[in-house]
Formats: sequence, C-alpha cells, structure tokens
Amino acid sequence: MYKLFFTTSLIALVAGSGVSVAQDAPAKHETVLSTIVVTPLRRESALASATASVTVIDRASIEKAPTLDLLQLLRSYAGVSVVNYGGMGASSSLSLRGMGSTRTLVLVNGVRVSSATSGTATLSNIPLESIERVEIAKGPHSSAYGADAIGGVINIITREGGSCGNGKVMCGSITAGVSYPWGAFTNADVRGEKDGTTFAIGGSLIGTRGYDFTYPTTWGHEPDDDGFLRGSFNFNLAKRFDWGKLYADGQFSRGRSQFDSLGSNQTDATTFNGKLGARLDHSEDWFTTLEVSHGFDRSKSFRDNVAGSEVYQTRRTGVLAQTEKSFETGALDHTLLFGGEFYRENVVVRPTNYGTTERDVASAFAQYSLGYEDLHFDSGLRYDYNEQFGDALTYNVGAAYDLTDDLTLRTSWGTGFRAPSFNDLYYPLDGWGMHGNPNLRPEHSKSLEAGLTWEVLDGTKLDVSIYRNWLKDGIVWGWVQPDNISRMQVTGLEVSVNHTVNDRLSLNGAIDWRDPRDESTNKYIANIERFKANAGFTFAATEALSIDVSAIYGSGVFTNAANTARLDSYVTVDTSAIYKFDEQSSVKLAAENLFDKDYATRDGYRAPGRTVTFSFTRKF
Repeated sequence: MYKLFFTTSLIALVAGSGVSVAQDAPAKHETVLSTIVVTPLRRESALASATASVTVIDRASIEKAPTLDLLQLLRSYAGVSVVNYGGMGASSSLSLRGMGSTRTLVLVNGVRVSSATSGTATLSNIPLESIERVEIAKGPHSSAYGADAIGGVINIITREGGSCGNGKVMCGSITAGVSYPWGAFTNADVRGEKDGTTFAIGGSLIGTRGYDFTYPTTWGHEPDDDGFLRGSFNFNLAKRFDWGKLYADGQFSRGRSQFDSLGSNQTDATTFNGKLGARLDHSEDWFTTLEVSHGFDRSKSFRDNVAGSEVYQTRRTGVLAQTEKSFETGALDHTLLFGGEFYRENVVVRPTNYGTTERDVASAFAQYSLGYEDLHFDSGLRYDYNEQFGDALTYNVGAAYDLTDDLTLRTSWGTGFRAPSFNDLYYPLDGWGMHGNPNLRPEHSKSLEAGLTWEVLDGTKLDVSIYRNWLKDGIVWGWVQPDNISRMQVTGLEVSVNHTVNDRLSLNGAIDWRDPRDESTNKYIANIERFKANAGFTFAATEALSIDVSAIYGSGVFTNAANTARLDSYVTVDTSAIYKFDEQSSVKLAAENLFDKDYATRDGYRAPGRTVTFSFTRKF
C-alpha cells in the first residue's frame, strides 16, 4: 500500500519537474469565482460545462438565509435530504439522492471530515459564519475521492482571503444577535491581501436553550429543554510566488449538545480539520499540487452527576500529490490529471477499545477531459487499497453538449463504493447482544444520470435531472450484527427553476421526487424521503430593504420496512428581511417555520418549531 502511494507521488513529481513538449494552451476557464466548481473533478472546472449535477451555494445566499444552522440551509436544495433528531446540535442525518448519510462524502476544503467510527460527519460543528460557499456534487464520485462518495459529495469551502477594494489592506465584519427559543450568537471575521499574501481569520460563538426534542411517548424521553453551545475558529492563509503558491487552512470547533436518553444525555464534540499545501506552476497550463492534511473528530457522551463516559475519537492524517496538464491539438482541448493519495485513520474508543484501532488507505487516480466546440467529455479512474478489506476500482464517464446557446444536455455513468466503518467491523459486544462483523465487504454502486440546463426565456432558467442508482452488498444492522444483505435501487427526478421578473423580484422553485426500493421486497426503504417541493421569492422592496420568503413541502416517510407506518407530510415557511442603513451597517430579522408547524422527519423526534432571530452586522 505504501509502495502504491509513493510510486504514484513520485510519478506526479517527476512529471511536474519536466519540460513541457506540448503547445501551451491559454487558460480555458476565465470566469468569476461564482461560476467555478472544484468538487466533481478534483480540479477547477467551469460549472456551465459540468457533466454531473452540481449546485453551488455562494456567500450571498448564506448571508440572506433565515437559518443559523448548516443542515437547515441544505435541506431546501433538490437532492439533499436532512433527518433531524431534534434541533440545533442534535444528531442528524444528511444524504444525497436517498443513498444514506454514510454514503454521502462530506469534505471541508477538499479534505474528508467524517468519523471513522460512525461513518458520518459532525455537521453541527460547522458554523455558517465560517463558510464561503458549499458545492454539492450529486451522483457517484468515488473515482475522484474514493470511499463513501456513492450518493455524492458535499464540499464546504471556508472563508477565503482576498482584496477588500478601495485600497484597503484589511476588512471584516462583526455580527451579534439573539434568537428565540432563547439564545444568542456573535461572530467576527477579518480578511485581506498584501504583497501577494491573502488571509482570512474568523471566530464564532452560539448558544441556545433549545426545546424538548422528543415526544412523551418516545423511548428515553426526558421532559426538559435540550440546549446547544458551540465555539469555533477558522483561518485561511496563502502566499503567491513566481513559482506558484503556498497555502494553509483550518477549522476548529467545540460544541456541547443535550438530548433525551436513559443513559448519557449530553455530548461534547470537538473537531478540527486543516491542511498545508503547495502549488508548483511549471507553465501557464501545467502545475503540481502537494498537500498534507490532518483532522480529528472526538465525541464524549456523559450524564451529569453520573460516573463514566463514552468516548469515540478519529484521527486522520493524509498526503496528496497530483499534477494537472492542459494542452491543445487542433480544435481539441485536453486536460490530464494524475495523482496519488494516502491517509491513516486511528480510532480511540473508551471504555472498551476496539481490537483493531487503525487502518491505512492508499490510492492512485487519473482523469481525462476533452473539449471540442460544443462538446465536453470527462472521465476518471481510481484504484483504492484498504488494508482491512482489500482493493476497489471505480470509474466514471460523462458528456455535456450545448445543443443551442440556451440548451445544454448532459449524461454520466459511474461506479462507487463505501468502506465499512470501524463500528460496522469491530463494535464490541454490548448489553443488548449487538456487535460488529469483521467479515463485512465494502458496498458497491452504479449510477446513471441524464439532464439538461435550459434558459427557456430571457431570465428563466430550468434544470432537470433524472437518475437511477443501484447498490449491492449494502450493510444493514440486524438484531445482532451488520451483514451485507441489502440490494437497493433508487430512481429519481429533480427539477429546479429560477425566474428573474425584474431588477427587484426573482422567483425560484424545485421538485425532488425519488423512488427508493428494496429489491428483495420491492417495498420502499424506510426513513428515506420520497418527495419534496419548495418555492420562494426574493424581493428588493427598496434600495435598503430586501425580503426573502420560501416554503417547503415534505411528504411523510415510511418508518418501517413493511411500509405500514409513516410520518405525516408537512409544509414550513421561512422568511428573512435585511435592512441596510449604509454600506457598513445592517440588521436582519428572520423566522424559520413561521407558522410553528409541529412535524417530524424522524419518528419520535420533534423538528424545530418557530425560530426567530434578530442580528446586527457592522462591516469595516
């Protein structure tokens, strides 16, 4: 496994240090940041020519959102499903296209952040204030990122440095606010640029009394409010040189959440992820990237005034090397990328540690893209070696074609896999007789997608995707242990439309339908969302006042495999209003679940009721 990584890295470095023999090509993606996406191909690429479904949530959308919670922000987008076990800070499940949270890869600045024990990321520890943008790439992307990217990839980009304009070297903002149910929050950030050095530093603190997450009939119910407290710090530094760039970024968060249970009812979650990298520019169209990353995810569960606690901790250290070359041959534009990646995962579990506490993963990957007039083609191939269960080979192919200036068609086919988590493999025998299964195999998937982007009228844009995912060897926990027994098929349709009426008013809407089936029974898979629709508008009432309103309809999910019990459907309305006193000062009033709808996305757990926030922001 070490030989695989270091051989690939050596190839990348040697290739990067050579002399270009092909004709230098001009930069092909000269476009503003908001139209650049880096997630699907592990490199910068134009969003307009993407061969897979990609959504980018920019900073402006984050700032006007009515919520303070990342999960609540994401739930309104097509293809994204969020299951809440309560309000802010509670356990949650985030998945793409109905494939489950452990089959959705979450990255922060391109680095995986999921726990190696649970297989999911602690998303409650990622504050909205630290995010520059979120890139949602749906469909299988294991050929670029390896394990767990079956349903898709969510790449969270933290705040970046850059020019402040008006000759200012440094700028930033301070926000303070209150919320109901009673809570408060504050955050501050500073960014700037000087002599080729860019920097961004930020911090935030939020606390809320919360509410009673469970119903009286729920197992483990405690009649009390479940609060949440979180502090975080993030940074981003970069320095340009004649030969390239050095950069570093990181985010640290610590949160305490309360929940209802007969055992532990509080959790301290501490997370950190960061990387140090260098980009070597060999020519205008050829560069090599080297990165070292490290992260940890530590969860400690306990109960006040009761001795003992449970600790689950992951440490992940990785190295990445890749080289990218673009060139032209006649009317054809080519891009080649080769790379290797290695990371080691260590886990600590107390009071009973696992028999196996670390594993190494090494991989080699290659990508090739072709552009010819109105046609764009992407392909990728990746080999992963995991010392726990062997190897996996994944690939993808995709094409996008501009049928007219206003209509682009796309299609893609790809494979993916999910590695069993440490809990799946080594969970110790507990008081209920449950334990892990060290003989588990990785899950494997195939996915087909077709779609279009069409500017139907001036100012009206339509995006449609239809897809089908197949999963085999799905890992399912039974009464005693998990086994590879699931075969599932998910067919889905996503439609989103945006219409600009005039300079002051814009409308938007989306439909998200899917059919998740257990192939052995042909019944719906429990707890997977089957239909969601949303609609909203943005209205600039005056030059100083802007208003956003959105409504979400969710159909009730089946809560058991027999499809005999289901949750009620629901409609929620969110709104926000921002008033700018001047270019530096503004206030924001927002309300989530405006009409205080009582609903649940997981049986027995109340989703958040009406939440009202008021904040003041001062920029400098």
